[in-house]
Amino acid sequence: MEKIITANDLTFLARIAFAMLAGAVIGYEREYHDKVAGLRTHILLCMASAIMMIVSKYGFFDTLNEFFVEGIRVDVSRVAASIIAGMGIFSGGIVFIGKRGNVSGVTTAAGIWATIGIGMVIGAGMYVVGIGAVILVELVQLLLRHDLPVYKRAQVAIVSFELKDSKNDHVSLTKKLDSFNAKMSSQKWEKKSDGRYILKSNVVFDVKQSKHEIVDILRGIDEVISFELP
Repeated sequence: MEKIITANDLTFLARIAFAMLAGAVIGYEREYHDKVAGLRTHILLCMASAIMMIVSKYGFFDTLNEFFVEGIRVDVSRVAASIIAGMGIFSGGIVFIGKRGNVSGVTTAAGIWATIGIGMVIGAGMYVVGIGAVILVELVQLLLRHDLPVYKRAQVAIVSFELKDSKNDHVSLTKKLDSFNAKMSSQKWEKKSDGRYILKSNVVFDVKQSKHEIVDILRGIDEVISFELP
């Protein structure tokens, strides 16, 4: 009678637990920054990929031994290959395209791919590579963030203005925006029945201005009736 629990089983469980810990380290950083995929998602993904990798490497030994034929080889790596195909669909669903064409979630999706790879590496028993990969992923996520000066981009706000005089008020509004190093990149005009105009525009602000500063600027402009920041 075969043993229910073997030494190998304990080793595999240790690998799965280690993979969960690795996923938790990456997921915590994502959760802290309020990303779509957080702590639990990364833990489960890393754990699942480790389990499937263990099955891919060790789950078919009995079958291979029982049906072994000289000169015939069975490719058991197909299970590992299916992880990439399946998780590719999952991570692709995290990428969103906003109404202005802005793409978000790409970094999180890439992080999920990395987490899956780490789970596979740990499931294969390559612990040093797994630990090193976790450290590298965390360095990328923490050090190369968009709020670093080298990565900062101009902030764009969707703003609706109310103008009583389409010409004079527009000139005055343009001067106000210029004083804050901001400019309108697009304009959509709508005339109301009472003669007022609603101007909807993408306003581009200086790269040095934070979101809080932009909010204060827009709140201080009388013509602004609504605005939205990504």
